[in-house]
Amino acid sequence: MNNQNMNNITACTNESHEIAINITRKAFVGLARQGMLFHQGILEGCDDALAAALPGEKARICVALAPDADKNYIHLAVADWGCGMDLAALTNALQLGSAPLTNSRLNEHGYGLNNALACLSGGTGDWCIYTRSQPGPYYKVSGPFDLKMTVTEEDALQLLEGLNLQWPDPSTVIYVRVPMAIARTLQRQGNRKLSDLATLRLWLIEHLGVAYRGYLELDPVTLEPSAKIAVTVGQSSMLVPPIQVPMMMARTEKLEVELGGQIVPVIYVHGTLDKSKRDHLVLGGKARYYYQGTQPTQGIDIRLGKRVIATAQLGEIWHKEDGTPISRHNSYNDFVGELILPELPRGVLATLNNKTGIDRNDPDWDKVFEALAEFPPQKNAATFSEDELKKKWMKILKAANPEDEVTSEICVWPTGTRVDVVDKGENGKCDIYELKTRKAEPKDLYQLRMYWDGLVLEGIQPTRGILLTNGYSDRLQEMVRILNTLPAPNFPDGRPSAPYNFSLATHKEKQLL
Repeated sequence: MNNQNMNNITACTNESHEIAINITRKAFVGLARQGMLFHQGILEGCDDALAAALPGEKARICVALAPDADKNYIHLAVADWGCGMDLAALTNALQLGSAPLTNSRLNEHGYGLNNALACLSGGTGDWCIYTRSQPGPYYKVSGPFDLKMTVTEEDALQLLEGLNLQWPDPSTVIYVRVPMAIARTLQRQGNRKLSDLATLRLWLIEHLGVAYRGYLELDPVTLEPSAKIAVTVGQSSMLVPPIQVPMMMARTEKLEVELGGQIVPVIYVHGTLDKSKRDHLVLGGKARYYYQGTQPTQGIDIRLGKRVIATAQLGEIWHKEDGTPISRHNSYNDFVGELILPELPRGVLATLNNKTGIDRNDPDWDKVFEALAEFPPQKNAATFSEDELKKKWMKILKAANPEDEVTSEICVWPTGTRVDVVDKGENGKCDIYELKTRKAEPKDLYQLRMYWDGLVLEGIQPTRGILLTNGYSDRLQEMVRILNTLPAPNFPDGRPSAPYNFSLATHKEKQLL
């Protein structure tokens, strides 16, 4: 125990201790006005839990939700099975701006726990912490904050009966009674009237899966994640999956940047929003907060080590020629990516106090962003990617049949609609292609049929019509079967044309990946 913490503790009895806190109730209320969102407060608790993981063991975290008798509140507990805290460590953790006791970047600033308790409780609400660093009684301290606080020794946890902690005998539990108005801030602005905890849990799982994807994804060697996070509502429990950026047509740039006196490898992956992946991203359901193809969610994620520290970064990174930040615009809605940085020592590439973003006052970030300036965000990324896809497919067709005429210049109908790709060869071969970077939709088949009919009406007989896409459903396959039974139009001179011959194929099947 260090001398500073010794001075902050007074033994009251064998079972209780009085500690001095360097923050007043008024200052604590001020912390609550910083605008931290519900999920950001929970992430602070999870960061501490990950930093407390026992060496060589997988971190376990449980975020438990339960209703309150007053519908304007819910109960929250964040529990972990790590090293816990002794009295000195607990006293240190409760000081504002306390010195971190570990080397983990997850304990970077010393403000996180105080800020989280302040924001989650509404400033003066109820909270308590149970913790122990070895088997035996828990140290318990309860809020709200005051200049002097009492830590008691408790033989067992005394939490609301509805809070399910998933696994027995946690080392640390942080409990808060949260106003429902604060809990709803984990949703997008237009959804903040919801009060169903099962629905709120899905939003929370999305936040946790994005922030901790590096901890939750399987290690390529051990095939195990380095952490498990469970979110419970009553007896119902769900494990948080790693939520990756839903990206297609991805490009990977490998860079090197000098940071903290050493050359650091940096990986930048960028591509086009895959809406099909996005719609099945969270436990098989649609993502509702991130990667929405909207101005607020366009841009890239930044991952530092295993922790995603910022999302939807655009103007924060890239600038126009006059030095002003790139403005958000609908033309960037399909642009997504991820900047992956290795684990770096504390003090290099600093984050904001609660890891809710990057600290732009740190000059090291300028070095990283200067390296990214060579790869500006792609406008109209979906259209650009489809053009690249067409060029690649035409190259593959030409390599397979050098004598064929492969073109994307043929137009049909009075509107001048251009067929994506046409492959003309011997024996009347005229294969037509509709290419999509995303999963196939019914309208894509109608587009292909429009190409076919337009060619027939100009006296040209297509031989095959192929929809080349990222993937397709069984129902779409059935739609192809039905289309092929429908009557095709006659040629301009009244002669019947050949039957439709539509089919589906994936990028993977055609080596387009």
